[in-house]
Amino acid sequence: MIDLLYNHSSNVYSANGEDGINEYILKHLELDSGVVLEIGAWDGFFDSNCANLWSNGSYNGILIEATSKLNIVDLESRYDNINCYRELISSSNTLEDVIERCKFDVNEDNFVLASIDVDGDDLNVARSLGKYKPIILIVEPNGDVITRSNSNGSTIKELIDFGVDFGYDFMGMSGHVGRHSGNVYLIRNDYKDKFDICSKPWQQRGIILSEGVLY
Repeated sequence: MIDLLYNHSSNVYSANGEDGINEYILKHLELDSGVVLEIGAWDGFFDSNCANLWSNGSYNGILIEATSKLNIVDLESRYDNINCYRELISSSNTLEDVIERCKFDVNEDNFVLASIDVDGDDLNVARSLGKYKPIILIVEPNGDVITRSNSNGSTIKELIDFGVDFGYDFMGMSGHVGRHSGNVYLIRNDYKDKFDICSKPWQQRGIILSEGVLY
């Protein structure tokens, strides 16, 4: 039986099993510390793909939310291992810019995971990581494999194609296969050989295909 990502699903704060998937991946990679980043952080916990890591583990967290849902003073007073930003990511204020300003020393070895969920412009936000490339990149699609549900959003295929160009391979998805209710998981190429699933044909990675072609 193929060890698909969603087989490891469980939720503490996440919505589609990402907490369990993250724990499985990071344990397998022996990454028990480092920096995680979440944009679309809401209040820091609701449907969060990273809160279970920085609140219960030895990870440092960078939380970014454009709305007033994020109570920076309260969170940073309770947790000294996070940096919170109530900011909108744009061409003039990129994720790379925010990471440069944070209090953590972020590099390719300790930037273990980033989660992007901004309900629309996720692809451009992911591109704005610039020189900072997390080992695991989680991005929310807006639609199914080829059809957008949001005119500003990205399909699953577009996110996977971006990953290939950015130096990543597709691992699979959270949520249930065929429903496309979860997030796309990408792994940086220098780590992909540690997972057998990355050597499997596309149709065996938990996504609908037709005749071996990704749609």
